[in-house]
Amino acid sequence: MRSSVAYVKIDEGPKSHFLKIHHQNRRGTLATCKPKRFINARRERCLSSSRTSIQAKKPIKRLNYHSFAAMALVKRALALLMSITLAMELIHAAVHKVGDSAGWTTIGNFDYKKWSATKTFQVQDVILFEYNAQFHNVMRVTHAMYKACNTSAPLATYTTGNDSITIKTRGHHFFFCGVPGHCQAGQKVDINVLQSNEMAPTSSVSSPPVPSAKVPGPAPSNAMPLKALKSPSGNIGLAVAVLATFLIHFA
Repeated sequence: MRSSVAYVKIDEGPKSHFLKIHHQNRRGTLATCKPKRFINARRERCLSSSRTSIQAKKPIKRLNYHSFAAMALVKRALALLMSITLAMELIHAAVHKVGDSAGWTTIGNFDYKKWSATKTFQVQDVILFEYNAQFHNVMRVTHAMYKACNTSAPLATYTTGNDSITIKTRGHHFFFCGVPGHCQAGQKVDINVLQSNEMAPTSSVSSPPVPSAKVPGPAPSNAMPLKALKSPSGNIGLAVAVLATFLIHFA
């Protein structure tokens, strides 16, 4: 196919200039949006009969489907991650009834310090106080108030007889009964939510030693340790890893 030559006249206000172009066919897209005049110039001549004017139109911007799809995917992924995180917290939350079957009372001189020492408390656990509201209540206090059984300015007071308190932070949480004389009688409890690097409390009663026997060790495995799977952080980390893999694959 023989190449043809054309001159492009570009009008820019009072000035205009010609641009000589070569192309194999007459199809093409104009690069700018200014009026242009094409002149057939085969053999370097301008023929008046072959002059034509073309007004280029601005290209229509089309919505990028892939961008919208990626944004929608990210929103769904974030919602899924939030749901997984909330579900993990609810799954691992435990309800601890203070005093177990004895409840919250002064009868029987129940040892609440010993009771709490046998428990492992975590963030989002629920501490349940069950008692006769005619004779007892629950006050949440500071450490200094707890030691002195000072009822003058409690952080919070509960009087329903069936109080559920959700633990939201790590560390010590102090409670006692605000009825005069009850705290001094031992109706007080320290709920200690351990830090992640602390050891859980163990029972004071030791079991007799059991003779050890040589047992072949398990074969090496690539599975995640059971401790990591049981912990909320391990489950959340696993969910984040799966979610990241999903986004990388489909984004």
